[in-house]
Amino acid sequence: MRFLAPLLVLMLLAPIATRATVPGVFPGDLIKLQSDGDKTTHEDEAVYYFDRDWFRHPFPNAKVYNSWYKDFSGIKELTMEQMAEIKLGAPIAYRPGTRLIKIPSVPKVYALEPGGVLRWLETEAVAKGLFGDDWAKRVDDVSESLFTSYKEGAPLTARVLPTGSIVRRASDDSLYFIEGYFKRHLSPAVAESIRVQEKFVLRSSSDLADYPDRADVVANDLNFTDAAEIWHIDIPGPPLIDFPVSLRSVERGKEQGITAFRVSSAPAIIIRELRVRLTGELWKNGQPMLTDLKFVDVAGQNMFGIKQLETSGASSETMIFSGAYTMLPNTVSVIELRATPSMSMTPGAKISIVIERDTLKMGEGLSDAKITDFYPRSAFPVTDLQVK
Repeated sequence: MRFLAPLLVLMLLAPIATRATVPGVFPGDLIKLQSDGDKTTHEDEAVYYFDRDWFRHPFPNAKVYNSWYKDFSGIKELTMEQMAEIKLGAPIAYRPGTRLIKIPSVPKVYALEPGGVLRWLETEAVAKGLFGDDWAKRVDDVSESLFTSYKEGAPLTARVLPTGSIVRRASDDSLYFIEGYFKRHLSPAVAESIRVQEKFVLRSSSDLADYPDRADVVANDLNFTDAAEIWHIDIPGPPLIDFPVSLRSVERGKEQGITAFRVSSAPAIIIRELRVRLTGELWKNGQPMLTDLKFVDVAGQNMFGIKQLETSGASSETMIFSGAYTMLPNTVSVIELRATPSMSMTPGAKISIVIERDTLKMGEGLSDAKITDFYPRSAFPVTDLQVK
């Protein structure tokens, strides 16, 4: 069976301005033209999803169709006159939480979230951690003309399940839907009603305790079954913070990065406060061994001003950097703590630096609602530096 209708058919079935009134056709139905009995023509093979606003959306191919439906039962056949009454909408996208997609010209593989949001799987380790050793078998190539109908979100830089994932917990075989920070239980009956296909279900060896419980999913919920995704879950995942740069040494007498981290976020966020604990040779003969400490982003923007060590003679000090650094939705920023080590520092001396996770203050969006949960949920790593 073919799916995306040829241009000739789209012209013959040009949408009209009035709302469709085709008897027996309801939102959520699958529709196609009646067969003309001619095997040499294909106009009658295109399948459409009929949405709540009375548009018909073509399935581009069988792989997209099979991400939503397991078979071709229940498709309603219409005359050409009836089909012409229904306005044409955008093509259907892959169902979130089913396949991974890529385009031939770009070596990036994406997971899909509701609303056609793409999450780049930044490394093979992330892909394996989320989708198993056979993750590559989930990947489908998408034509570049259709790829533009998706929108790119923040990359997945850690093993955090994308919204839309259906996960089976190994300990008790329970089924859960991942919704941003949370998980929602799916009973067998509900899973069947929203057309969950076992071949797309992920297996988790963990107890999923990192995802707090929300209300169970209910049967036939349109947030899960609407292939046009007019109804869909619109809860972005949590911000991700990781430390991809491993620094080992510092040079005396010049400004340089002494630790760095990366923030990936789907929602817009405002970083309000960062606290840094430094330990080691911070002072010598009454003089600070590090000066002009500042956080800068990937563009070189000074985020919170310049700070100096204050506790003379101390071998450990916590510095507080505060302000309002804004990140736009679906962006990534590498943030570096920079300083100038003194020429008086002892060669071979060591300094440890750690950004405190528990005191990090972030707000979400324009409302600046405090973000209390982000990844990783464990303490940030310590950067140990040796003076050259």
